[in-house]
Amino acid sequence: MSLTQGEYDCNEEVGIDEQEKDIADQVLVNILKMSGIERSFQAQNIFKLDGKKTSVRISKKGLTIFHKRSLSCLHLKNRNEFIPSQNILSVRTSLSSQSNGQNSSGGYGTFRTYMRGSDEIYEGDDSRRLIFVGTMPDILTIYYVKHRKENGIMKLKKIQLHHSDSDIINWWNTTLLTVVNPKQSRPKSLLVFINPFGGHGKAKQIWESQIANIFKIAGIGCKVIVTESSNHAHTVIQSAPLHNYDGIISVGGDGMFSQVFNGLIARTARDNKLDVNERKGSFPQADIRVGLIPAGSTDCVAMCLHGNNDPVTSALHIALGDRLDVDVSAIHTEIGLERFVMTMCSYGYFGDLMKHSENLRCLGRYRYDLSGVRTFLRHKSYSGTINYVPSGVPSQKLLTDSCGEGCPQCSYKELEKTDIDTQNCDDAEHECSNFDPPCQQSQTQQINGKFLAILGCNTTCTDRHAKKGMDTAAHTGDGFQDVIIVNKTSYFGFLRYLVRSAYQTSHPFTLPYVQAIRVKEWEFIPDGNNPREFSTWNCDGEMVHDPNIFVKSHKKLVPVFARGVYNPQFSSLLEDNIEDDTDFQGLVPEV
Repeated sequence: MSLTQGEYDCNEEVGIDEQEKDIADQVLVNILKMSGIERSFQAQNIFKLDGKKTSVRISKKGLTIFHKRSLSCLHLKNRNEFIPSQNILSVRTSLSSQSNGQNSSGGYGTFRTYMRGSDEIYEGDDSRRLIFVGTMPDILTIYYVKHRKENGIMKLKKIQLHHSDSDIINWWNTTLLTVVNPKQSRPKSLLVFINPFGGHGKAKQIWESQIANIFKIAGIGCKVIVTESSNHAHTVIQSAPLHNYDGIISVGGDGMFSQVFNGLIARTARDNKLDVNERKGSFPQADIRVGLIPAGSTDCVAMCLHGNNDPVTSALHIALGDRLDVDVSAIHTEIGLERFVMTMCSYGYFGDLMKHSENLRCLGRYRYDLSGVRTFLRHKSYSGTINYVPSGVPSQKLLTDSCGEGCPQCSYKELEKTDIDTQNCDDAEHECSNFDPPCQQSQTQQINGKFLAILGCNTTCTDRHAKKGMDTAAHTGDGFQDVIIVNKTSYFGFLRYLVRSAYQTSHPFTLPYVQAIRVKEWEFIPDGNNPREFSTWNCDGEMVHDPNIFVKSHKKLVPVFARGVYNPQFSSLLEDNIEDDTDFQGLVPEV
């Protein structure tokens, strides 16, 4: 699209060489990337939106649409709608059926550009216009994401801006694709695994009816594999040419997603000639991200990372290229690595609940309710010893600590891969964190007793019963795991813990028989030799039957398509990304 000055004569279009179009595009990009201009570039023009003349402004931060109130006699203020650049999914131009294909130099007003340098504002003369030669569309269609931060729900929206001057349509299209290009690295090709039994067999239907079209609009190519066995996805990941993909997606429950990220960790370790069975070893972060479309019974991972289990929301996080590097913990037994977990490993009450619920899968998610009542009435405790290496974070901090979108400790930062797992020091006996003082030798500490429940939490462990999570203090990327210990107590005492965890009427960690500690690594050794006296470990919804386990947290090991759950505490840190520029508002006349 060539860049010229003055009025446009459509008859000259035929003689324009294609190379001139490419040069003009590059000139525009170079102008907009000039020092001091790119950050505060703005332009405003008048389009027809839903048949009404509407002023629209574009800036580096996004689009502002000035909707006029229809009842001006009531002196109502105009309603402004701001669309952040990071939430613009795709842009395309088209020709309306009413158009005769002729380009018109007229329009709904004078096209102006405003560029802000380091010291002054430059305003283009009214008669000077940026003209593009090429296609002659009169509609600019913008697909964007409407994000309700309070509940994390995202919806795909569309607006169509009409203008009779195709030069303006083309200019806005090119500018949106260059200047308002989000910082996220958005995927272009995905490997998708669908569990045909997920969500009572609705996973495939969810993909076809709600998700596939979103990725098509975003211009993302997908290779879809419907799994045929319980370990199918893990097996494919070990042999597939992953360099062809920007991400691996699971459509199903938490177990399906666990297959995907476990397979990716194993593949990355193998490619780097590392042994995953090494307890004290550290592993490199994968080069591609993983994502999930929730279609299971609990969807705990989606609840922890997005704040909801809405499939469309998860798909839009993927399409927008969101990224959150998440801790996982390695679960080792005497024979080696069992698996990596992202949300929680639990023993006692929650392990027995999961084991019993496996016989009631025909009841769907309600099997957990029935098994929960049965396990509570059984009220069985288990003896053992917990050895752990403390993180240095006082337990009192777990009463007030929180994480979420914008958390400075956990938000994605473009670090070297060697910096991702720097909590592992050269000395295998101890480790440190990017965000803590240089580590010192940590002494292993021990807890003995009878326990109703033991939980190791990497995330908040949110589900439909515990809306705020079993561990509201957990961080997704600090390199530690919170161990919650519920010592043997009465029926009423344990019920108080469950109610507080579910409804947060009071903090469950303040109960005298509940301990919460933040650790780097830990192990559990059961008392006795009778297997009937042992519980089962519930690891991200999968069972590990060996009660003697060693757990080590790996910092930000898995990159996930996510932002984190909205937390008002960190909202001020995100304001620069969501607020519009107002420097030029007084210079542009109202409609």
